[in-house]
Amino acid sequence: MLSKGTPLLRSRHVLYIFLGLYAATLILLIPVKPLWMDEIIDLNGVRGASDVHGVLAFVPRNAGGVPLGYLVDFWMIRLFGYSVFAVRLPSVVFTVLTCVAVYILAWQANLRAPLLAAVLYAISPLTMRYAVEARPYAQAACWSAFATVVFLSLVRKPILGKAARYAALVALGLFTQPYSIFVSVAHLLWVVLVKRNVRAAWLAGTAVAVASLAFLPWYLNAHAIWQGAVSSGVRFFVSGKDLLVIPHELMGTGYVGAALTAIAIVVALAWSSWYRKEKIFWALYALIPLLLVPAADAYFGYFLAARQMIFALVPISISIAASAYVRRWSIVLSVALLAAMIYEDVHWTQQPGEGWQDAAFQLKIAGCSVFVPTGARTMYLFFEPQLHVCDENSLTIAGTIALALSPDQYETAYAEARQKLAQAGFRKIDDVRAANPRIELYRR
Repeated sequence: MLSKGTPLLRSRHVLYIFLGLYAATLILLIPVKPLWMDEIIDLNGVRGASDVHGVLAFVPRNAGGVPLGYLVDFWMIRLFGYSVFAVRLPSVVFTVLTCVAVYILAWQANLRAPLLAAVLYAISPLTMRYAVEARPYAQAACWSAFATVVFLSLVRKPILGKAARYAALVALGLFTQPYSIFVSVAHLLWVVLVKRNVRAAWLAGTAVAVASLAFLPWYLNAHAIWQGAVSSGVRFFVSGKDLLVIPHELMGTGYVGAALTAIAIVVALAWSSWYRKEKIFWALYALIPLLLVPAADAYFGYFLAARQMIFALVPISISIAASAYVRRWSIVLSVALLAAMIYEDVHWTQQPGEGWQDAAFQLKIAGCSVFVPTGARTMYLFFEPQLHVCDENSLTIAGTIALALSPDQYETAYAEARQKLAQAGFRKIDDVRAANPRIELYRR
């Protein structure tokens, strides 16, 4: 791409100002949303762990669970005590660092406006959401983005030290989110089949092999437990309908935003001044995770979610920024996407979150509580450990019972719980909480 013009979008001083304002915004957003279900599940096993061994014993119980994200939460709690701010802050830090990596990659790609690429990544609704949640996706995106920075440097100058750094970053990605390995698959396909740089291919391949071997003991130890977690729950099957989640949610702007994104990428790949090999690199970097993540989910029976493909937002953001100046009209695509993403970000902050903490507090009015499903009681006990859980004896002596109905369950499960209470002589006297999770109060 041409390197002249748009000095503000190439200025490092402007980058630093943007990163400071962006970090401050994310910090202010940390308390806006209450903890949601997946955060609570992860933190349940971390907050109560007495040491690292306790954390490592808990992690494999979550299908696909790997330790690094959990350990970061554990160390934050040990250092600062438990708070929502403490466990969500690392995601803010890793997201800001990923923006730095995107800016470096845009410089390496010789974009006219590298800051535009960083801004596009930063305000993507998917990025924003996981920048303020105690989940490992922001961290995984950071490791994979910097692995790409080092990989491109390794291709330019293939030396052992860069290969070692690349191996370390790939390993960190694997121990944070195993699907990050698909970025390395894209790297290797490109350097072997397109770039055909034998020394760089050998060093990069060896680095990925070393990182994979480092991860192998964890995989062998945890795989059976992962499969047990899948078998004991619901095994998901990826259908054609499920694949629609990718264009609809990855950019966070629905199908219209996905269409604009696709047009911008086509513009970049067709008319930018990138060399053919460069165009293939950015295309593979985006495409391989988008293809292999659904395939892996289908194989393992995992739930397909756009967050698993957050790595693809890096090359997509760079490609959109690359398209901005190749035609007089193409800047309109970037501006339209920026406006759509900002709109969705604001809309998301205004939506109510999952009310597990409020619901747990409201359950205290009853003598004991019945939970649907039964396993959901951990969501409430996380906030109110002293809650009384109803058992068969409780039904004979309790004066009031709260029925806690978690969202996304079959109506038959709710009906069965209500029927048991009715058979025990209880009748509903109040809907204590109408929003999800719902709470109904029963008395004899």
